[in-house]
This record gives sequence, structure tokens and C-alpha cells, in this order.
Amino acid sequence: MKIKDILTPSLLALAISPFAVAQETFDYSELKLITDDCGGAGCFDRRNLTADQVQLVLDSAQAQARKSLNSSGNQDGSAANGQGLAIGSGNNDTQVVYLDFENSSPFFWAVIFGGQLAQFPSYEFSATERDEIQRRLEADYSGFDISFTQSVPEEGEFSTLNFECEDQICIDFTSGILFGRAQGIDIGNQVRNDSAFVDANLWSVFAQLDPSGSFLTSLSGIPVENGDVAAALSTATVNQASNTAAHELGHNLGLRHHDSFGSPGTGIPTTGVPSPFDFFPVFDGLAEGDEAQLHMMASGASVGIGLSDSTLRDRFFSERSVIKLAAGERPRLVSEASVTGRNKLVHLRKVVAPNTLVEGENAGGKLDIREALIRGQISQSGEVDNYRFRGKGGSFVSAEFNGFDVPVGEPVIGAVSLYRELGDGSSELVAENFQNFEGFDALLIDAELPVDGIYRLEVSAPNLLSFGYDAAGNLQLFPLDETGNGALRTGDYNLSLYQVDGKPGQGVSSVPGS
Repeated sequence: MKIKDILTPSLLALAISPFAVAQETFDYSELKLITDDCGGAGCFDRRNLTADQVQLVLDSAQAQARKSLNSSGNQDGSAANGQGLAIGSGNNDTQVVYLDFENSSPFFWAVIFGGQLAQFPSYEFSATERDEIQRRLEADYSGFDISFTQSVPEEGEFSTLNFECEDQICIDFTSGILFGRAQGIDIGNQVRNDSAFVDANLWSVFAQLDPSGSFLTSLSGIPVENGDVAAALSTATVNQASNTAAHELGHNLGLRHHDSFGSPGTGIPTTGVPSPFDFFPVFDGLAEGDEAQLHMMASGASVGIGLSDSTLRDRFFSERSVIKLAAGERPRLVSEASVTGRNKLVHLRKVVAPNTLVEGENAGGKLDIREALIRGQISQSGEVDNYRFRGKGGSFVSAEFNGFDVPVGEPVIGAVSLYRELGDGSSELVAENFQNFEGFDALLIDAELPVDGIYRLEVSAPNLLSFGYDAAGNLQLFPLDETGNGALRTGDYNLSLYQVDGKPGQGVSSVPGS
């Protein structure tokens, strides 16, 4: 970067007319949100990678997983021997979250139009703004055992939300805007002292580049009333900071972007993001899940939301997010051995949890959640684990595999296939998934069961990965055995098999025991 390309706001004002330059040379509608915001492999985009880049991802994820294993030990002993509750297998203390609004520097750097590197003053949250952000976080997580404070806790472990950019640059008009990043996706909230950062300085950049507030309004959707740009800036900043803080904390509590998907039974959104072709194999289920745009874990990758979605909506957690948040406090984890072999059936048990939906198909009533959360292991290459359960025709089931993007022990890349068992001993494929639209873990979303009967969910670790399509539209496949990555065909996994329905009546206000 050349010295002449580094500008402070005062130099910008002297050297150019920001409004004119932006209008003539830069299309602000092209600004993109960076969606790789959760650490590790859980949020990265595997599409359009090269084979060498895939290898780097595999190497990095394996190294990180083994580092975690060495520091915490394998956790597969926490699964119950039977199909009952495994309460108390984790830390049942209240999760304390410290909100750190103090800036480490009075200035930050941003890349603006023309690729210029400019310095801006860091946004200072007022006491009123800090209290409002805390109030919203408390409302979002009110049904769960999580508390928030603006004072550094004097004892015990606590998570931290830092309200400033912790990357070198979070605002880059040429490559994307990063609103925040979590330390990782922590299934079951095993790590009680993790952190995430939230950056809400974008709106003050717009206000400084165009003091009239026109840019701020056009990109945030927040109107400037009676010429009060400062009020509009405060509203946009608080709204985005609140949504992003809840979102990034959600990652640290085990949530992923696909947990934003709409009412269970509606499939993926109609927005075209993600595309059915972003799954492997191509997703051929329903695409009616537009409630996803309302949900806290929505992102540009999972729904296609843009800048103003974080300033105009007060988002809330979806049914799928509730399942994981509840499991983090009262886990119903069972072992593979307890539900396989000798014609055993998996039982989807009732999960008692609050209804967090403010609007949508299942809002206003109670959630009927049924889940089996299984700890399994593929001990040798080519092994297939079978989980049989009784299903009702016309209902929808989903299954999520966590073993690589979100490791739970020795990392493994798995696939899930759902079959209907027929009377003559044969089976009929209902749905399958090898890779989700983000990362490599499998996700079977809203598979409709055609008739009443016995169904079998197969978990395997295939040799081939997909990393998108080439310029000619050909599927790009990466073999594990032939590239020296065969170790990723064995390892530990969590499998969540669940169904959700909305029912009339009043449900619980919190997870029992919270």
C-alpha cells in the first residue's frame, strides 16, 4: 500500500468530495458480507477451491482437532449407556458472558473506494447504547442459562464479546465486510471461556464519508429524521451490534449458519442461497424455508442476507437453534452401542425447550421437539453404522453429522443416507447428503417420510469429497485414500436426528433447570 493511498478523514475531506467519488466510481450495492465468521472449518466455503487448497483445509482442521484432543481429552465417555438422559455430563453452571465495549485503539483502518486505506475514529458506545445491546442479548437468550455483564467477572470462567474488530481490517470495500467472528463452533458448550468479536464501525464510516447521511440511509435502511444523522447512526450501530453479538455467541454455543433454516419441513430458502447445487449430492428437497431470513444464525451464505438485514431486523433464534441450545444445557446424548444391533430402534425423545420464535409458522404456541443425539465412531475404513427408527408417513426428519468441521474427538468426514426398509428385506433410498453447503460435514435437511414404517439412517465415511464445480460445470472430487488422507475415514462423531412440529398451547419459558 502506497503512502499516498493512506488517508485520514480530514485528508479525505480536503482531497475529495466523497459523495461525488462514490457516486461516480463505486457501486456500494456490490459490498459483500464475509461469511467465514466462526473459526475452524465450520463456516468456510469449500466451493471453487483447488485440490491444493482442499489439502490445506484438511491439514489445518486435523491439526486443530488433535490440539483440542490433547488439551481436553477425548469426550466420548460422556454418552449414556442407555437411551435416557445424560444430564450432568457437562458443566451445568450458568454461562457468564462479559460484554467488553472498551476500544483498544481510538482509531481503526478501513479500505474504502478506490482501494484506499483510510483511518477512522473508533465508535464509542454510550452507556445507553451499551445497556440496550445487553438488554437485547438478554431477551434473545432469555430461555437459556446465560447471563450478561459489562463488568469483568472476578471469579470463574466466562465468555467474552469484544465490540471491536480483532482482525487487521474488517471493513474492505474491495473484498468484503466482516461484522464479527467467533472463536469456533463449540458443540455442547464445552469451552466456557471462549471469545468472539463484533465490529459495528461500518455505519460510522458511511456517515463520515457522506455527512449528509445519504450513504448511511441507503445502505442501512435507517432514515435520517430532521437532519439528525447521529441518531440514525446510533440506531444502525446498535441494531447491527446486537444481532451480530447474538449470532457470534451462537457459534460459540454450537450453532451453525444452517441452523437459520426456516420452519422444519420447509427445506432451504427460495432466495437461491444456498443453491441446491451447493450440496453434495444436489439437494432435491423442498425450497420453501424463507423464515430463515428472520433467524439469528442467518448469513450471506445460508440465506443471502445483505448489509441492511442486520440493521432493519431484530432477529431471533429458530427451532433448529433451540434444539442445540437446549442440548448444551441438558444433553440427551446416547452411545452408538445402545441403539444399534439386535433389531434395536432409536427413539426420538421429547426435548423440553422454550419457543423463541417471534413470528412464523410455529410462533405463538409450543414446540414439539423430538431428537436422538448419538455419539458414534467409525473404527475402520468402509464401516457403515446403521440407526433404525420408526417413522410416520408425511412427517419430516433431519439429520446432522458433526465430525470434521465440528470435531468431537478424532476427526472424520462422514455422510448420511436415509432408507425405508421394505417388507421383502430390501431398502429404498429416501434422501442422502455427503457434504453441506459450508464445510464438509453432512446435513440431511427435512427429508419427508413417504409412509409409516421402519427407516434406517446409515452413517459412513466415503472416500470422495466434493469441492464444487469447474468452469465447465463438472463436479470436482477429492479422493482421501489416494491423497494420504485415509485417516479421515475413521473417527468420532455426533449425530443429531430430529423432528419439530408446532402445537397450540403455552410451552415452557426456559430449559428446565436453567
